[in-house]
Amino acid sequence: MNVVSSSSRLSLDRGGKHDPLASSSSSTPFVNLYRDPPNVELSLDDFEVYALKRLKILRKLEQLESNRVPPNQASPKIEQLIKQQDLNDPNIDSYSHFILRLSYCQTEELRRWFLRFECKLFQHRLLQLSQTQLAASVRSYASLAPIAKEQKEQLMPVLLQLYNPTEVATMSLYAVPFTQALELVAKRQVILQSGKVYVPDSKVYPILVAKFRMELSKSLALLSHNNMASEETRIRPLLQNLHQCLAEPEPTGMDGSTHGVTLTAATVPSLQSHMPLCMRQVQTGLERDRHLRHWGRLQYGLFLKGAGLSMEDAMLFFQRHFTKVTGEQFQKQYAYNIRHMYGKEGKRATYTPYSCSKIIIGNAAPAHGEHHGCPYKHYDVDHLGRTLQQLKVGTPQDRSAILKLKQEGQFQLACLKQFQVQHPKAVERNNMSLDNVGNHPNAWFRASLEYARDGAAPSNLEAGAAENSLLPVESDGEGPAMAAN
Repeated sequence: MNVVSSSSRLSLDRGGKHDPLASSSSSTPFVNLYRDPPNVELSLDDFEVYALKRLKILRKLEQLESNRVPPNQASPKIEQLIKQQDLNDPNIDSYSHFILRLSYCQTEELRRWFLRFECKLFQHRLLQLSQTQLAASVRSYASLAPIAKEQKEQLMPVLLQLYNPTEVATMSLYAVPFTQALELVAKRQVILQSGKVYVPDSKVYPILVAKFRMELSKSLALLSHNNMASEETRIRPLLQNLHQCLAEPEPTGMDGSTHGVTLTAATVPSLQSHMPLCMRQVQTGLERDRHLRHWGRLQYGLFLKGAGLSMEDAMLFFQRHFTKVTGEQFQKQYAYNIRHMYGKEGKRATYTPYSCSKIIIGNAAPAHGEHHGCPYKHYDVDHLGRTLQQLKVGTPQDRSAILKLKQEGQFQLACLKQFQVQHPKAVERNNMSLDNVGNHPNAWFRASLEYARDGAAPSNLEAGAAENSLLPVESDGEGPAMAAN
């Protein structure tokens, strides 16, 4: 997709003859395959508005997934938001998708996130189609047509073993190469005969979603190598920062979200059993090395600030742990950065705690002697497995499930799974808020404290276990000094 200047407007060039304004009624369910970018001029304001409309929906899908909301409850919420954001309009839907493509093609992590939730949105829309609309979509998109009535009659004895007579009478069957329906074959939910899988219309969705995922993944990969929009100086900052928009801010402990727990320089170590793995490992590295490098100080310092640690206590906390330097050296080398982090120096900005996406995507991976970052992304499987085992996280089966999510690149879901393992009764409690857990470290901390306040300590996780964490032994070598941003 080319983005070019046109007076005070931008053009999204599809290179075709289709008129993007000639569309079907926005009230009719439809599925856009996004095979051709639209040819339309947009103002800079519209460019941003359309992007944010779609991003709100993708963020909502992410939130619902993180909170494990059942599909029957999530679907009406998504449909309502689609209507609110005007994405039932085929034009807005198309514009917003291709704008986000430009933004989310930049890195592998962004492409993976965009691909995941675009596929979820695509599947949601498929589920809204009538049987007639679905048949038309299958025919046009996957080049599949329902089998003839006579062929269906031949399969009737087997069909009646899988489905009740009412379902068999009304269903349409599609003959699909078995390689396109491996998931259904593995679950024994379809008929396999002579290399063909006979899929009922109620189960054809995974095939269409898989095809959509393959096409979108290829398009994003190609776009990442030929992103001409990066040369458009007016939209470059917007495209580079879109992925940070609409990430839900986590209430800070100063707003009362730590449920009566007062965080001080003395109490931080005793509360590390309530911290997510990313912060717990920073605390472990700090206790062992008696020092943190720049990104570790920033990641952990902002987390503690968001959890309610005052600037004075933060100063005392880090000075107590940085025992390799004298008090005078600490004041010269580190005190200014802490005051800056709390908005008391420099441009006096308000810095907020890092979200999970910021930790995963935002900074460079930790080098030797550094402890920042996301363990689910930056640790290898063996290191992560040993760490979870030594921290006594769940059973071997629980740890295997967590590691499987890590290997699939689902870092936030792996973190959420760890929370669920350590807080097994959290989902059952109607009065307990799990919003943002798996999306923000401070949300994890808040929810764990709430769980403990209600009388249940996190399971299989002792407060002192972090002292035995399997961080590699570091040398005394010091990296270059870095000023706080």
